[in-house]
Amino acid sequence: MKGLRTRLLQSTFARLTALVAFLVSLASTVIFLIAYLAFAFVSDQTLRQLIDTDAAGLVDIYAIEGDEGLRRTLDDRLAMRPLEGEEPVYLLASPDGERVTGNLGKWPDEFSLDASWIRGTFRVDEAPLPLLGRAFLMPQDYRLFVGRSTTRQEEALARLRLIFAAGFVITLTLGIAGGLIAAGWIMGRVERLNRTCQAVRDGAIDQRAPGGEGADEFGLLSRNINTMLDRIERLISAQREVSDLTAHELRTPLIRIDRTLVEASDDPARIEAAREQLAEMGELINSLMDISAISAEIGDNRGLEALDLAALARSLVPLYADVASEKKASVKLEASGPVMMRGSSAQMGRLIANLLDNAVKFLPEGGEVKLIVREGPVLIVEDDGPGVPADWRERVFMRFARIQRGDGPRGHGLGLSFVHAVARRHGLTIEVEDARPGEARPGARFIVRPAGAA
Repeated sequence: MKGLRTRLLQSTFARLTALVAFLVSLASTVIFLIAYLAFAFVSDQTLRQLIDTDAAGLVDIYAIEGDEGLRRTLDDRLAMRPLEGEEPVYLLASPDGERVTGNLGKWPDEFSLDASWIRGTFRVDEAPLPLLGRAFLMPQDYRLFVGRSTTRQEEALARLRLIFAAGFVITLTLGIAGGLIAAGWIMGRVERLNRTCQAVRDGAIDQRAPGGEGADEFGLLSRNINTMLDRIERLISAQREVSDLTAHELRTPLIRIDRTLVEASDDPARIEAAREQLAEMGELINSLMDISAISAEIGDNRGLEALDLAALARSLVPLYADVASEKKASVKLEASGPVMMRGSSAQMGRLIANLLDNAVKFLPEGGEVKLIVREGPVLIVEDDGPGVPADWRERVFMRFARIQRGDGPRGHGLGLSFVHAVARRHGLTIEVEDARPGEARPGARFIVRPAGAA
């Protein structure tokens, strides 16, 4: 409990809650003051207008009926006091200040006769009463005070102050409570994200941030963190895979090179063979590094630009047509027009080159390779070679996968693995099928197209 309290006090969210509660309280106070002053002003003005109207009527009665008529009118009005509203207060006094009629006990010395507003507490019916009114000097020097008690006005203002005080306390309490609940909820979600990051930091690279299915800002943050962790995991997995495969694949060549050098002595031919094996190892390492680098870029669109896949294919076909001509074979291109896509020209060029090289490598005498480029983009390389056995159509894209074909050409088994990595990096898939199903030499058809396309 103490730890939670400490975290809340140190939390940015808790400080933000306190700031919001303060601002809400300040805004409530300002709104109340405005409402309170407006209500006080309006009620005061209403009371003054009521007094002025009453006084004007009494002056008219005095002018018409004299002091007797005014006295009767005041007595009648005092006899019929209102059940609601402020109590009327009158005092009619003789020129020497003696009370003639009214509910005010005597003419106070504080009353000036210049019709200015008078506010104070005076004795009415032998009890103190807060008043607002005006005193007039009538013809024949009679004195008249017309006023209203302000008791109910002050009670209304007091109730308004009480309501505000209660509302202020409730608003402040709910604001702080709601803010602390929100701060605790936010801190809980942030804490879960922090635990995920700490777990990944400690080596649990398979951990993922919770809440990625949410549509709010935390859901977006979780998805971004998980995307980042996916990429980090791919990088680490690629590094481990390269390390394991490289160690496995290099062990035999290194032993062979060591044996060759031991036996070479002064034999230049054996030394040259060892150099060739070292060059082969260098090529193997470079290929593995290229595949790993491209695999790590999956999901990263930086460096991609608009390119014409058909034009790229057209620039590569003559190179492999020359190689195929040594077998009296041919390489043909089918592309009706530009096929635009976003990608890396260097990587897509190597993808096409690897597929063509793989097809030409296994061509029979007089065979043919066909390269087809269509909108989509769709890229197809088919040949009339021996084809890919059905049980190899998934494994053929794995690293170091090599189909044994007797005395056929050998390689490291990385060419199609590179093609697969480039396709994934560009949001494409690659698959292989028979070019001519059912024939003795079914050939192979490699199809590269957007992921999810039929």
